[in-house]
Amino acid sequence: MNHEKNRKNWNNYAESYGRFNHAEAILRPILDDPAKAFHPTIWELIRRSFPGFRGKRVCVPSSGDNHAVFAFALLGAHVTSCDISENQLANACRVAEREGLTDSIDFVRTDTMTLDGVDDGTFDLVYTSNGVHVWIGDLPSMYRSIYRVLKPGGINILYEIHPFHRPFGEHLKPIKPYDATGPFEDASTVTYHWRLQDILNAVMDAGLRPVHMEELFDEKNYDRPFGIKNEDIIRGVRVSPEEVDRMYDWRENPAMCLPAWLCLASQKN
Repeated sequence: MNHEKNRKNWNNYAESYGRFNHAEAILRPILDDPAKAFHPTIWELIRRSFPGFRGKRVCVPSSGDNHAVFAFALLGAHVTSCDISENQLANACRVAEREGLTDSIDFVRTDTMTLDGVDDGTFDLVYTSNGVHVWIGDLPSMYRSIYRVLKPGGINILYEIHPFHRPFGEHLKPIKPYDATGPFEDASTVTYHWRLQDILNAVMDAGLRPVHMEELFDEKNYDRPFGIKNEDIIRGVRVSPEEVDRMYDWRENPAMCLPAWLCLASQKN
C-alpha cells in the first residue's frame, strides 16, 4: 500500500533528516523560545486560541521533525506525537529524553489517516505543520480522524505549503495542471498535490467549522530559504545572502507574488 511505501522511505531517510533538524543550530532556538517553531502569524493565532497551555492536550499528527511537539511541551501542554515512521519517532524520543520532556510527550506510531491508538474526544488542539498533506492519500479520512480525537470545542490548526505553488517549478515554470492531484509515484514515495478545495471540503465534511484562514508569505530565512528544497538543504546545499535576497524579491522571482503558506483554524462544535 502507498502509506507503507512512504513509511519505509521515511524510515530510511530518518537518520539524515534527524541529524539536520535536531542539530544544535536548528533545535536550540526552539528549545530556548518555543514561538520559533512557528511562523509568526501561526504563533499569533495559537496564542489567541490558547492563552495558556497548562492542562491542555495537544495532538501533532505526522509529527516529522517534532519541532512543534517540543514547543507545545515546553509551553506546558501534554503532547501526543504521531508519525507513521518509527525511526522518526525514535529520533524525537532521544531529544525528549535529553531535554527532560518525556513526561510531557507520548509517542505513537500511527497513520494520520486513521490515528489508530489515539483516544476519542481527548484533545484541545490538533496541529499539523507544513509538509503533511502531500503524504496523505485520503484527506476525508484524515479529517474524520482529527474530528474524532478532538474534544467538543477543540481546535484544529493546519499550516501547509499553499496549493497554488504545486503546479509550478523553478521560475514559475508550469510542471502540471492545478487539478492534477496525484498520486505521483517514484521509486521510493507516493505523494499528492491537493487543491485548496480538497482541503477545505475535507475539513468541513468531517464536521469541523472553519473559523479563520490566512494566506501567508514566507519570512525571509537565510538558513532555510523557501525556494530551496528541504532535502537539498539537508544534503548541504547553501546559497549566498545575495541570492536569498533576490529569491525573496518578487520583481526578481515571480514565485514570491504567490502566498507561500496556507493556515486554517477550524473547530469541533
